[in-house]
Amino acid sequence: GSQAWDRSTQYVKHSIEYFSSSWYPYPWATAINVGGHGAGMEYPGIVFDGMHDRDAKLFWITTHELGHGWFPMIVGSNERRHGFMDEGFNTFIDSLASQHFNKGEFAPKQDGEYAPDTGKPADDIVKILKDPVYDPLMTSSTIPGHGNRHAMAYFKAAYGLELLRSQILGPERFDRAFRHYIAAWAYKHPTPSDFFRLMESDAGEDLSWFWRGWYFENRSPDYALDAIEYPDKDPKKGVSLTISNKGWLPLPVTLAVTRDDGSVERIVIPTEVWSGGNIHVVTLKGGSPVQRAILDPDHAIPDTDRSNDALSPVPRPSSPASSH
Repeated sequence: GSQAWDRSTQYVKHSIEYFSSSWYPYPWATAINVGGHGAGMEYPGIVFDGMHDRDAKLFWITTHELGHGWFPMIVGSNERRHGFMDEGFNTFIDSLASQHFNKGEFAPKQDGEYAPDTGKPADDIVKILKDPVYDPLMTSSTIPGHGNRHAMAYFKAAYGLELLRSQILGPERFDRAFRHYIAAWAYKHPTPSDFFRLMESDAGEDLSWFWRGWYFENRSPDYALDAIEYPDKDPKKGVSLTISNKGWLPLPVTLAVTRDDGSVERIVIPTEVWSGGNIHVVTLKGGSPVQRAILDPDHAIPDTDRSNDALSPVPRPSSPASSH
């Protein structure tokens, strides 16, 4: 029926063209999408999806199975041992494809079976980061581990690349490096260290803290806004905001400061500031008093405790002249 397999060819065409132009050219002469019995499965040049799948589900499964043409068919990582380089990298490029297709008709990609879905991946993944049942991503997929394989090899692995792209390196630097990774390892067999080394080399930045925290350990960020102070208690002389780092994954974090006059300042606090200790003071110029300040206002990072992220300073007692 309408919105079901009648749109399959449109989905296939988009996947092949989008992944080819974004990452690496599709190498096979055909791309066949078969409506079969049961689960999606990928092979070079042909994929199998459920014949009764439709709507967003058919788009997502088609894009996902065809995306496997790039991981692990072109970049031949060992999916049995390092599932995150197969399912995770593929789920990541799928999520970008969902945003790109037909003005985001099926965006954001939702991994309902893999993780809770609040619409904010940063909030969904907190549960996984805090639950000791999950083994780190670098645990061999062949070892019967604890926790849900989907939550780690698909969701956490894909979200790690999203953090690297949107929060740490920025899309331009990330995309260039990721394209180079695919080209350098096309038809070869990279290990995780090959991926880490190439991305770090191309980015020109030490990312060891991120590899360690997200892949080798289950670390997470947790920031707190501790205090808002004015020199001599006078907002016209400036404002100091004290932030503490309570987590073990020092992702860049945005601080949004709203003043009484309605102006909003957004300051990105980079990872580097925490090399000097776990307390950092942001100093802003004087002006209108601060109405409210909040860390990570967009829920762009998985801060594990949001209860200490915002402060509204106690208003100064107004002078008698301004009392009503």
